[in-house]
Amino acid sequence: MAVSPDFLDHILDLLAPLGPVEAPRLFGGRGLTLHGRNFGLITRDDTLYLKADAISQATFEAAGCIRFAPWADKPHRSLGYYTPPEGALDEPDELLRWARLAVDAALRAPAKAPKKAKAPAAAKKKNLADMLLE
Repeated sequence: MAVSPDFLDHILDLLAPLGPVEAPRLFGGRGLTLHGRNFGLITRDDTLYLKADAISQATFEAAGCIRFAPWADKPHRSLGYYTPPEGALDEPDELLRWARLAVDAALRAPAKAPKKAKAPAAAKKKNLADMLLE
């Protein structure tokens, strides 16, 4: 099952004051990005998770937020994303406060290096004769 269009639209409306939030497809769910930085995700069961880091994690945990743990058989392998606190989806200003924490965490994370262009498969393979002549 995919993220419901109504839930996605609702979340994007609530997050609109942050700026141009995008929601690309991500493993059956949706990622939430702002200016190319991933700050949240929405899972297939319409659950919103926001990015936390070493600075903001304690704030999420103190508010009783639930950590994203996608592997039921490996709960210790959870990711640094948390639900917003209970009721935050009903209070736009409250959700924005939590979303700003997530955006700040995303901005503190090191930027990913651009992907290198891959050489064509034919260029990668050398035959034995070419290798011996080198």
